[in-house]
Formats: sequence, structure tokens, C-alpha cells
Amino acid sequence: MTNTIYLLLGTFLLVTFFSKVILYLVFEKGKYENRLKKYIEYNDVIEARKKPEQQDSLVKKASLAIEKVVNLSKNESLLIQSGVKLSLGELLIGRAMVAIIVMMIGYFYQLHFLIIALIGVIGFYLPIHYVKKKRKKRLQLCSDQLGSTLGTMANSLRAGFSFMQTMQMVAKEAGEPLGEEFTKAIQEINYGLSVEESFKNLLDRLPNKELEIVLNTLIIQRSSGGNLAFLLETIQETILDRNRVKDEVKALTSQGKMSSVIITLLPLALALYLKLVNPEYFEMLFSHPLGWVMVIVGSLNILLGWLFVKKIVQIEV
Repeated sequence: MTNTIYLLLGTFLLVTFFSKVILYLVFEKGKYENRLKKYIEYNDVIEARKKPEQQDSLVKKASLAIEKVVNLSKNESLLIQSGVKLSLGELLIGRAMVAIIVMMIGYFYQLHFLIIALIGVIGFYLPIHYVKKKRKKRLQLCSDQLGSTLGTMANSLRAGFSFMQTMQMVAKEAGEPLGEEFTKAIQEINYGLSVEESFKNLLDRLPNKELEIVLNTLIIQRSSGGNLAFLLETIQETILDRNRVKDEVKALTSQGKMSSVIITLLPLALALYLKLVNPEYFEMLFSHPLGWVMVIVGSLNILLGWLFVKKIVQIEV
């Protein structure tokens, strides 16, 4: 009986000791990672590609192998500016997969081999189009955030905050993308880069004309002096008025943009309808030389019409 009590007591002490050790290690590791996250960006595209030991999935391993063989650096800035958390190799794999899928769909519907090749090329460039749309949306969001951000900076400076404290406030309160990019700029300054270099890197990651004006104003003011709060309020008014004019132009040209989309897609939709309803009638376009001429001329006219309408409704503010 006594031996059983000693055994239970010893087991209890050992379990308690090891439990405390494991919990201590887990919590200390969590504190370490939380502290480290304040200074290191884990989700940055470049850093993710520099650490092959952290790439666990098969797709990521394949993407790293592709990047070592093929030079894909031309899309690197596009990925960084769009905020898409993909490496260059993963983007290439995704493009190839989309192209194969759409070609398989075309083969399933027994389309002509030239049409299958065409939709394969379109599918290969669809992910790039998606990344460019994400980049455009991110830059537009930056313009929308910039007005309120300048107001926050001006109020902070009037309240007695320093320049770095003001940037830290913007990094905490502003959302994506300005908050994240200001956080990276502060980290670069803390690592020893000058304010000018960190702002240049910020513009490389977020190439917005209005943001460029603001950052150049901050750099000039730091070297020459002046009432920075007043300058920021003046720029804020200009940016808000410019955004208002852009919204008005967008509303006035929305009908023309929709017309260009309808005019472009209508012949393609009609061709698909004829292919599904009467395949024999549709195949005459690709079995006779006159049909090929009609297809080529029609495609060129569709492309020219889309380009002309897009040029007319595209107004720079």
C-alpha cells in the first residue's frame, strides 16, 4: 500500500514537472514569436522565397525549383505591388493550371483546335490579369485612404507628436495597404535606413502619384523646415477634391464602359450559342476559306471597336 502511494506521488510530481516545462517552452516561444513579428514581416513575398526550408507543400517546392531554372523576375514588382501572397514560381504554376483546365473544357465541348489553343493562351494570361486588377484596386484603395490619413497626420503634429510618432500612429490606425506599408517603412528606418531610402522603397511597393507627392513633401520639409501640419492639410484638400472629380468622371463614363463590354462579348456569345444549337452550321466558318476570312475580319473589328471605345471613355484626372 505504501509503495503504491509513493508510486502515485512520484508519478504526479513527474507529470507536474514535465507539464510545467512544456507549458513554459510553449508560452516563451509564443512571446518570442509575438515580439519578433513586430520587426519581421512573415508574409512578405521576397522573404518567403528566400527561405526554402519553410516551404512545406509540393506546390511551393515545385515553385522554388522553377524559379531556380527560369528567370521570372519581370513579375516580381507586380506581385509586391498587388499584395498577392504568391511567389513567382507559384504564379507560373497557377497560370499553367488555368490554361490546361480551360483547354480541357474546350476539348470536352469538341471545339476547333485553333479555338482551344486561343482559349489556352487566354487562360495562361488570366492570372496575370487578376494580379493586375488586384494591383489597380490596391492603388485605388491607397488613394481613398490617403485623404483621411493626411488629416490624422496633421492632427497628430498639431497635438505635439513627433514625426516618427505620427508615422507609427498612421501604421497602427490605417488599414491595408497604407498601414502595412508605413509599418514596413518604420521597420526599415529602425534597421538603419534613412527616411529618404525607406520612402523610396515604399513608393516601389506602392507606386501612387498622390502618395509620391506626400512623401516628397515630407522629405523636403525635413530638410528645409516649415509648418508641416498646414502643408498636409493643404494636400489633403487637394486630394479630396481630386477624388471627388474622379468619382464624377467614373459615373459619367460608366455607360460607355458597359457598352464596350457588351459590344465585345455579344459576337462571342452568339458564336457559342450557334456552336451549341447547330454545330454543323457553325463548322462552315472553319471549313471554307471565306469563313476563315470572315472570322479574322470579325475578330479584328471586335478588337478595334473595344480599343476605340476604351480610349474614348478613359479620361485622366
